[in-house]
Amino acid sequence: MKTLFGLTLLATVATAHSQLTLDTFVFDNNLFGDTLIESDGGTFSFSNWLNVSNVSPGNPGFLTGASFDTGIANIGMSGNAVVYTIGYNTPIVNNVGADLGIVVARYTEDDITFAVSEDGSSFTNHHMFTAQEAIDTGVHYQYFYGGGGPFDAELFVQPVDLSDFGVALGGSILATRVTGSPQLDLIRVAGFAAVPEPATIWVASAGVLALLRRRRRA
Repeated sequence: MKTLFGLTLLATVATAHSQLTLDTFVFDNNLFGDTLIESDGGTFSFSNWLNVSNVSPGNPGFLTGASFDTGIANIGMSGNAVVYTIGYNTPIVNNVGADLGIVVARYTEDDITFAVSEDGSSFTNHHMFTAQEAIDTGVHYQYFYGGGGPFDAELFVQPVDLSDFGVALGGSILATRVTGSPQLDLIRVAGFAAVPEPATIWVASAGVLALLRRRRRA
């Protein structure tokens, strides 16, 4: 019983925060963005939105909210590289390894241009991720595109380590800035869930077990 209870307890501790998974990638539901600034004022997204329910999600819903149900298609098409700035009410913290993922719907192979901001207003130099760097999740979504469809799309994730943008370990960001070419289908820029270290899980588990033992004696 102790072993079984211990395993159950560890699972509870490890999943204390709401999480959304995409294949092996685990995202924190609080880190899906809250605000959206469109460099063209929304002209491009008006006719290039993606949605699983055939309804325009509007701003900021195009690129915010804890799901992969909406997005913007064909960013960069015909040289129209609109820039999208996503703000986060809950900061994305720089931990060891990848801290966030850029989720794209792959119809064609597209490059991603990306920058981050620690204060929400000043941004780092942009970094370009090539299409070949993104990881295929094998997950498919059916999206309506500007009212047409639905069309099948396979989701890819570009992992991003904030250390590569000069953010110190333990530091955090409040905004990201993204665009793409030639026809980027952008779904989300969301933070990964932090995985508790084994020592942290053990300490938390031991504390709860001790509390339960005291209650049983009482």
